[in-house]
Amino acid sequence: MSVSMNSLVSDTRMVALTFRQVLEPVEGPDVPIFPPTYPVAEKSGGHRFGTPYTINETRDGIRICDLDSVQSQANRMEGAFSGDLSDIVPRHAVRAGNHPAKPLTELPHRIVDASIRATALGDCIREWMLALESGDPVPLARIAPTSLVYGAWDSRDTQVRLPRAVRSEIRAHEVSVLTRSAQYSGAFPQESLGIDDRAWNRKEGGAAGVGFAPTPKVDAPGGILVHGEIVHSASILLNVLRKYRTSDRSDILPCYLLGLAMGGLLVGGRDYVLRSGCCLVPAGPTEWCSVAVNGERTTVEISENAVLEELRDAARVWADAAGVELGGEPQVHEYDPEAGKAMFGTA
Repeated sequence: MSVSMNSLVSDTRMVALTFRQVLEPVEGPDVPIFPPTYPVAEKSGGHRFGTPYTINETRDGIRICDLDSVQSQANRMEGAFSGDLSDIVPRHAVRAGNHPAKPLTELPHRIVDASIRATALGDCIREWMLALESGDPVPLARIAPTSLVYGAWDSRDTQVRLPRAVRSEIRAHEVSVLTRSAQYSGAFPQESLGIDDRAWNRKEGGAAGVGFAPTPKVDAPGGILVHGEIVHSASILLNVLRKYRTSDRSDILPCYLLGLAMGGLLVGGRDYVLRSGCCLVPAGPTEWCSVAVNGERTTVEISENAVLEELRDAARVWADAAGVELGGEPQVHEYDPEAGKAMFGTA
């Protein structure tokens, strides 16, 4: 069954749209891959299973490893609106000092990021968040529609929360944790370099530290071997998007936001070059389902080209209705150091 964005938003029996894609390493399924690593938190007692990866174990003893978290996926998806999809959103950026301007769609906390709060938009952002809490999403959507899709929490001011309308993550099932060892050997022997034994063997600041002496590395994290499936799963919550209907109950804004959610997933979320040692490719067809309020799931046909065409149509309709410009050169907002200092009482 094929569906349109308009039909998904208008049919209130539908609560979600889900996405599932099975993946495999680009080198083949029998090659280890490298998940993201995380430092050990203070007083945590170390990593579970002795690895710097995020691995959990089911009651049946099956280990599941996170390859890309919900937060990382949100950043990848939203990043598409600084690139291939930049023509369908209002473009704003923050510049601090001599650093190149950073697009709003790349700020860690989106519209409530501390950096943009410390620009001339600071007071406006507070008003927009309070308007949203009172039922008017339009002021915020005129500037930061992707914040309504990927969520934000104004934890340092109004406490208003924007729920995620999209949840996406990549996990590997049934994994074995590997280690690896390596031996670095310098280009020349000690006697040819004129380094005495004391400097050569010193543990801190010695010849090994600057790259002269041989250096072994034993039982370092070696990635994981996946025996089950690697699955990219995502859901788009239609009921969250419907909350952004305007006062006249119009679906113009929810349709635009749904288009942003689907476009971001299809363009940014499917960039499967996750990091060095973890490049993935599809290992089967993409599966889309609509989920009804009674739990019934129906397989639907989604065409990437059709989605992007619908998205651009919805963007034009929204822009006309809201009186905003899409695409073009970003409007740059200058960071005010004094406003930044005032946030933590050092002005």
